[in-house]
Amino acid sequence: MTNLIPESDALERMGSADSAGPDAAGATSSVRVIDRTMSILRVLADSADSMTLTELSQRVDLHKSTVLRFLKTLEKGGFVASGQNGKGWRPGPVFLDIRSRSIARHDLAGLARPLMEEACSQTGETIQLAILPDTSIVYLAKVEPLDPPLRINTQIGARRPIHCTALGKAIAAYRDPAEVEAILKEAGMPAFTARTLTSAEALHQALAKVRADGFAVDDREYNDLVSCVAAPIRNGEGTVVAALSISSLGQTASAPRFPELIAVARDTAARIGELLGWHSQTPR
Repeated sequence: MTNLIPESDALERMGSADSAGPDAAGATSSVRVIDRTMSILRVLADSADSMTLTELSQRVDLHKSTVLRFLKTLEKGGFVASGQNGKGWRPGPVFLDIRSRSIARHDLAGLARPLMEEACSQTGETIQLAILPDTSIVYLAKVEPLDPPLRINTQIGARRPIHCTALGKAIAAYRDPAEVEAILKEAGMPAFTARTLTSAEALHQALAKVRADGFAVDDREYNDLVSCVAAPIRNGEGTVVAALSISSLGQTASAPRFPELIAVARDTAARIGELLGWHSQTPR
């Protein structure tokens, strides 16, 4: 194995040997520090479990005292976190938040699609992904069975209200009540079917049930022929950033098969959340 020397010693030797002058030496030193920092973060991000200082030192080929100095600085900024007594290093909340925000903004649909396809194959039903950017949900992705007898009429980019969709309720349940009230004031609560919730009080009761159950249901509230279940998707900080739904034609929420759809929706949403950095404490 390569002999490991403290980073400070390595930088000192490199600087003294640099004939280009102090400015060039300083710039080279800064680049080296950035490179080492990225190496540490990359190794931690790629590890399925937390890593000891010795393991991390060996992986990045640096002396333990050097790695520890980097870790302590990164820990202050929230980029890494340590377990009890400083043992077991892992990516910190700031690092995970940056990662999850980047994924959520740029490739949430692409990230979720393989799991949506798996859920579609497992259930034979239509799977949809949506966010709530303002006063209505927006569909980001949709996966449906091959050659279904009837298709659910939603398009990517289409909008739907929060009060009568499982996707809307699954996200709105975790928003501030004042924000939900503002959405209802602007968007209203029009009735689409005889089962649509049309009062704020009824919706808030439904949202409380969503928080208690961990999933939302649209039992023919937007379309008389369609029932849906949706589960929230959380990012690395635990914030609900999207939701995933399973929609079924000609089936009510009281159908014997509906609990299966609920289980698949919750499991799929949780797995997408894990890709965003969320680690649930509750077994799926």
